[in-house]
Amino acid sequence: MSLPPNAIGTRAAHDASVGRMTSLSARIEAVQTQISTSKRIAGPSDDPIAFARAATLRRTQAADAATTRAIDTAARRLRSADITLGSVGELVLRARDLGLSGSSATMSPENRAVLALEVRELAASFAGLAEARDADGVPLFAGAAARGPAYAPDATGVVRWQGQGTAPPLIAGSALVETGVTGPQAFGLTSDPTPERAQGTSDLFATFTGLAAALDEPDPTLRAAALTRRLTEMEAHTTRLADAQASLGVRGARLEAEQTRLQSQSLATASDLSRLEDTDMASAIAELQRLLTVLEAAQASFARTASQSLWDQLR
Repeated sequence: MSLPPNAIGTRAAHDASVGRMTSLSARIEAVQTQISTSKRIAGPSDDPIAFARAATLRRTQAADAATTRAIDTAARRLRSADITLGSVGELVLRARDLGLSGSSATMSPENRAVLALEVRELAASFAGLAEARDADGVPLFAGAAARGPAYAPDATGVVRWQGQGTAPPLIAGSALVETGVTGPQAFGLTSDPTPERAQGTSDLFATFTGLAAALDEPDPTLRAAALTRRLTEMEAHTTRLADAQASLGVRGARLEAEQTRLQSQSLATASDLSRLEDTDMASAIAELQRLLTVLEAAQASFARTASQSLWDQLR
């Protein structure tokens, strides 16, 4: 049995109205979700181009966050090294003053023995500072070595550097920044005599040891020569420590500048991401009200159309 033409038209109109109201309801639900979550984009289907751009920005954010954490760690390490070298510098200055006092020809052997004892105490304090570590437990002055002591005595009892290489560098912008100084860079290096240097060189460990021994030397001539050598070395160590601290300061300034740049970049990235993803509340609420009004009108129209169609069939 075929339907009359007017029945077919009524059915088509009915389906069209239902489809439109369903579409409006889905759109209203989507806008309500945007308002409740404050996010305009929930998936690629919402805006493929914006979703892809947002994914790129999120990767940039993650990379910047990782770099910022690395810079924070490196900056703390540089500050720790700087503070430690400052403490070592104070020990060196005190040892130099003791050596100058012991140079006096009128000082008794007993008083020089007291000075030598204090120098050995300073040397012990320095040995502890040379083994200083950062917040992660990595030695500050062992270069690339992450474990073990920075210094240890060899078979002859001479303290030697046990580190290797240089401190791990960090990429800051377009430059590589070393995240510390090695023991030899800060405290010198002991070497044997050469044709060019008859006395060789002494690291700070050897200088402390030599200064205490010079103060204990009973022979005035030998004592005077030994004290002159060790006091000269102390002056060199003071200069070396100051240079190392200056280097740490420059590196710290580089990291701070890079940190400032990353902070600005992070704010710009967050702003761009917000513009892409965040819901414009005023526009969304206005759109929701419009859709609700349209849906209400569509429902009213559908109700009138359905009522008329039913009346026509009853007639």
